[in-house]
Amino acid sequence: MEAASSPPARRVRVESPDAVPFLLVPESLLPEIDHPCRIPVKNVEEAEFLSAVLQQHGGLYLGARAAEHRELADWADATPVGVGVGGPWKKDPPANLTELLGRVPVKNPVSEGRQLFAEGETRPMERTDAVLVHKREPANVLLANGHRVGALHQFNAFMESPEFLFDHPSEHVQGMLLTEIARQASLASIHGVGLPFDWVIILTRLTLEFQRFVRHDAPLVMRTFVSYRLPEWEEPVRSEGRKGRMWIAVQGWQDNVCCFSGLLGAVSKAAS
Repeated sequence: MEAASSPPARRVRVESPDAVPFLLVPESLLPEIDHPCRIPVKNVEEAEFLSAVLQQHGGLYLGARAAEHRELADWADATPVGVGVGGPWKKDPPANLTELLGRVPVKNPVSEGRQLFAEGETRPMERTDAVLVHKREPANVLLANGHRVGALHQFNAFMESPEFLFDHPSEHVQGMLLTEIARQASLASIHGVGLPFDWVIILTRLTLEFQRFVRHDAPLVMRTFVSYRLPEWEEPVRSEGRKGRMWIAVQGWQDNVCCFSGLLGAVSKAAS
């Protein structure tokens, strides 16, 4: 095995708003900062989680008012990107998990809005590899156009499947199909953060909350954050994650609004 390279040396705190695509800013500083993707934070706990989500794409900016936010400044100055925030998230999900993830714009400079199509615009739906979602038939894969922003995965979703036949037409996408889309997005993201394909993933929990109907006539963007991942600066170590427990946050967005969100639990282990 090749020697592991050193992890990134940059700290979470940045000196300039232009240093990162996503800028974490204390709420009191928001009116003073000009940045296309300002993300407000209230405390270290929120900044820590959002930094774990955004990884190398995010940073905390305090400008000349760092003394007013000493706790945030001390934490950010002491935390290297990729070490303190780039490893597995070993804590429970934040109480305001859905709201925190919702602060990260779906259309942003990193993804370039690949998953949010403008009115009247169509783009090819490049179906995700079936192995990522544990399917044999490509037609049963419901994800497309996969993209990753730090540790936040985004996919477009197909809203019809030959596996799901309903006995009456509906103006909105049925909840059963949305549940399968959420499951597939979670599996693809777990493998995307380093779990080997020959390992077993056992889903232990699934909760979804629906805020509004998902329509057929607009693109659906799925977003996920997985608490588990292998270090990205070294080769995957097969012993890591053995019988590891993880949770996966999942959201479904349409027209820049979160239509449904949820939390999945899973256990991973080497295949016997």
